[in-house]
Amino acid sequence: MAHDFSPGDPHRHRSDIMSSEELKELEEKLIARERSIFAAQKRRDFPAVEAALAHGFREIGGSGQFFSKTQVLDRLKFVYLLDYWLECFKLVPVDPKCVVLTYIIRVERRYKGQEYANRSYRSSTWVERNGIWRVIFHQATPVESLTTKDEEV
Repeated sequence: MAHDFSPGDPHRHRSDIMSSEELKELEEKLIARERSIFAAQKRRDFPAVEAALAHGFREIGGSGQFFSKTQVLDRLKFVYLLDYWLECFKLVPVDPKCVVLTYIIRVERRYKGQEYANRSYRSSTWVERNGIWRVIFHQATPVESLTTKDEEV
Protein backbone atom coordinates (compact mmCIF):
# COMPACT_ATOMS: atom_id res chain seq x y z
CA MET A 1 0.00 0.00 0.00
CA ALA A 2 1.39 3.40 -1.00
CA HIS A 3 1.49 6.30 1.40
CA ASP A 4 1.70 9.91 0.35
CA PHE A 5 3.08 11.20 3.68
CA SER A 6 0.71 14.17 3.50
CA PRO A 7 -0.48 15.69 6.80
CA GLY A 8 -3.66 13.56 6.81
CA ASP A 9 -1.93 10.24 6.09
CA PRO A 10 -2.17 8.05 9.24
CA HIS A 11 1.16 6.38 8.34
CA ARG A 12 3.05 9.66 8.52
CA HIS A 13 5.28 9.78 11.59
CA ARG A 14 6.95 12.80 13.10
CA SER A 15 10.43 11.50 12.21
CA ASP A 16 9.31 10.71 8.64
CA ILE A 17 8.03 14.18 7.80
CA MET A 18 9.42 15.67 4.63
CA SER A 19 7.98 19.11 3.94
CA SER A 20 7.20 20.25 0.42
CA GLU A 21 10.24 22.53 0.64
CA GLU A 22 12.45 19.59 1.64
CA LEU A 23 11.02 17.48 -1.20
CA LYS A 24 11.66 20.28 -3.71
CA GLU A 25 15.21 20.67 -2.41
CA LEU A 26 15.79 16.92 -2.64
CA GLU A 27 14.32 16.82 -6.15
CA GLU A 28 16.67 19.59 -7.31
CA LYS A 29 19.63 17.84 -5.67
CA LEU A 30 18.88 14.46 -7.27
CA ILE A 31 18.17 15.95 -10.69
CA ALA A 32 21.60 17.59 -10.48
CA ARG A 33 23.14 14.28 -9.36
CA GLU A 34 21.39 12.41 -12.20
CA ARG A 35 22.74 14.95 -14.72
CA SER A 36 26.20 14.65 -13.17
CA ILE A 37 26.21 10.90 -13.82
CA PHE A 38 25.71 11.53 -17.55
CA ALA A 39 28.29 14.34 -17.51
CA ALA A 40 30.78 11.93 -15.91
CA GLN A 41 30.01 9.33 -18.58
CA LYS A 42 30.56 11.90 -21.33
CA ARG A 43 33.96 12.93 -19.94
CA ARG A 44 34.72 9.23 -19.29
CA ASP A 45 35.12 9.72 -15.53
CA PHE A 46 34.16 6.18 -14.55
CA PRO A 47 35.13 6.54 -10.86
CA ALA A 48 32.57 9.38 -10.58
CA VAL A 49 29.90 7.17 -12.15
CA GLU A 50 30.79 4.32 -9.80
CA ALA A 51 30.61 6.64 -6.77
CA ALA A 52 27.01 7.57 -7.67
CA LEU A 53 25.89 3.92 -7.71
CA ALA A 54 24.99 2.19 -4.45
CA HIS A 55 26.37 -1.15 -3.33
CA GLY A 56 23.97 -3.72 -4.80
CA PHE A 57 23.05 -1.51 -7.79
CA ARG A 58 21.12 -3.20 -10.61
CA GLU A 59 19.90 -1.95 -13.98
CA ILE A 60 17.41 -3.10 -16.57
CA GLY A 61 18.69 -1.66 -19.84
CA GLY A 62 16.67 -0.55 -22.84
CA SER A 63 17.18 -4.02 -24.34
CA GLY A 64 15.43 -5.58 -21.35
CA GLN A 65 18.66 -7.17 -20.07
CA PHE A 66 19.50 -7.14 -16.37
CA PHE A 67 22.95 -5.78 -15.41
CA SER A 68 24.94 -5.64 -12.18
CA LYS A 69 26.96 -2.61 -11.13
CA THR A 70 30.16 -4.26 -12.37
CA GLN A 71 28.59 -5.11 -15.73
CA VAL A 72 27.32 -1.55 -16.21
CA LEU A 73 30.70 -0.05 -15.39
CA ASP A 74 32.49 -2.52 -17.72
CA ARG A 75 30.09 -1.78 -20.60
CA LEU A 76 30.54 1.99 -20.23
CA LYS A 77 34.17 1.64 -21.32
CA PHE A 78 32.99 0.75 -24.83
CA VAL A 79 30.27 3.39 -25.17
CA TYR A 80 31.15 6.99 -26.01
CA LEU A 81 28.44 9.39 -24.89
CA LEU A 82 28.35 12.19 -27.46
CA ASP A 83 25.44 14.25 -26.15
CA TYR A 84 22.29 13.98 -24.05
CA TRP A 85 19.17 15.93 -23.10
CA LEU A 86 17.10 15.20 -19.98
CA GLU A 87 13.56 16.51 -19.45
CA CYS A 88 10.19 15.94 -17.76
CA PHE A 89 11.53 15.07 -14.30
CA LYS A 90 9.22 13.78 -11.59
CA LEU A 91 10.20 12.78 -8.06
CA VAL A 92 8.13 10.06 -6.41
CA PRO A 93 8.83 9.71 -2.67
CA VAL A 94 8.70 6.15 -1.34
CA ASP A 95 9.84 6.98 2.17
CA PRO A 96 12.25 9.52 3.69
CA LYS A 97 15.30 7.51 2.59
CA CYS A 98 14.09 6.26 -0.80
CA VAL A 99 12.70 8.08 -3.84
CA VAL A 100 12.16 7.33 -7.51
CA LEU A 101 13.20 9.92 -10.09
CA THR A 102 11.63 9.54 -13.53
CA TYR A 103 12.46 11.47 -16.69
CA ILE A 104 12.85 11.29 -20.46
CA ILE A 105 16.27 11.35 -22.09
CA ARG A 106 17.56 11.66 -25.62
CA VAL A 107 21.04 10.20 -25.96
CA GLU A 108 23.54 10.26 -28.80
CA ARG A 109 26.36 7.73 -28.45
CA ARG A 110 29.00 5.83 -30.37
CA TYR A 111 29.49 2.10 -29.89
CA LYS A 112 31.92 0.04 -31.96
CA GLY A 113 32.29 2.84 -34.51
CA GLN A 114 28.55 3.28 -35.08
CA GLU A 115 26.60 6.31 -33.89
CA TYR A 116 23.19 5.83 -32.30
CA ALA A 117 20.52 8.18 -31.03
CA ASN A 118 17.47 7.22 -29.04
CA ARG A 119 14.91 8.46 -26.54
CA SER A 120 13.85 6.54 -23.48
CA TYR A 121 11.86 6.83 -20.32
CA ARG A 122 14.20 6.51 -17.36
CA SER A 123 13.59 5.61 -13.75
CA SER A 124 16.24 5.81 -11.03
CA THR A 125 15.61 4.63 -7.50
CA TRP A 126 17.72 6.68 -5.10
CA VAL A 127 18.45 5.59 -1.53
CA GLU A 128 20.05 7.54 1.28
CA ARG A 129 22.58 5.61 3.33
CA ASN A 130 24.81 7.27 5.92
CA GLY A 131 23.76 10.71 4.66
CA ILE A 132 24.67 10.03 1.01
CA TRP A 133 22.14 9.57 -1.81
CA ARG A 134 23.05 6.95 -4.44
CA VAL A 135 21.23 5.09 -7.20
CA ILE A 136 20.30 1.51 -6.24
CA PHE A 137 18.22 0.69 -9.33
CA HIS A 138 17.86 2.14 -12.83
CA GLN A 139 15.62 1.20 -15.74
CA ALA A 140 15.50 2.42 -19.33
CA THR A 141 12.43 1.90 -21.50
CA PRO A 142 12.81 2.89 -25.16
CA VAL A 143 10.38 5.40 -26.64
CA GLU A 144 9.50 4.50 -30.22
CA SER A 145 8.02 7.88 -30.97
CA LEU A 146 6.37 10.63 -29.01
CA THR A 147 4.13 11.59 -31.93
CA THR A 148 0.73 10.08 -32.62
CA LYS A 149 -0.26 8.63 -35.97
CA ASP A 150 -2.44 11.70 -36.57
CA GLU A 151 0.66 13.91 -36.32
CA GLU A 152 2.77 11.86 -38.73
CA VAL A 153 3.23 13.27 -42.22
